[in-house]
Amino acid sequence: MKVSLRTQYLLTAALSGALFGTGLYVSQMVDPLKVLRFLDFTAIPTGGWDPSLALVMGGGLLVMFIAVQYGKRRNKPLFDSTFHQPEYNRIDAPLVGGAVLFGIGWGMSGICPGPAISLLAFLPSNLWVFLVAMFVGSYLGNMMMRRVRRTAVPA
Repeated sequence: MKVSLRTQYLLTAALSGALFGTGLYVSQMVDPLKVLRFLDFTAIPTGGWDPSLALVMGGGLLVMFIAVQYGKRRNKPLFDSTFHQPEYNRIDAPLVGGAVLFGIGWGMSGICPGPAISLLAFLPSNLWVFLVAMFVGSYLGNMMMRRVRRTAVPA
């Protein structure tokens, strides 16, 4: 039985997501307190600072670096016809503003989108507030980007 490229792509995406979610759970990055203890640099003198998030991010960067180097040697992806590059590749005010808003939300809640989706498996009561804010923010950001694209003068 031959499996279509689309099905192979979706299966790979599902397995990758499951592996990512499992990694977040095993590393305890789904625990907002773990993240907040990393962000609390004032706790360094007392020994209360938790550097484990930096180790998790470093591990993720290493794996992604290897994957990108491997991908650069290929003519095309395994389950698609071409590689898809980001549409935008410059640092501008909307990018910096979005990064600042993301950082503020992450610092206030201790949750970012990946762990939030992983937390759906456990349904903590306060997760819904974060998810609603994330989806509303994404929707508003998308609307703002459409407006910026319409009014942008071509270079």
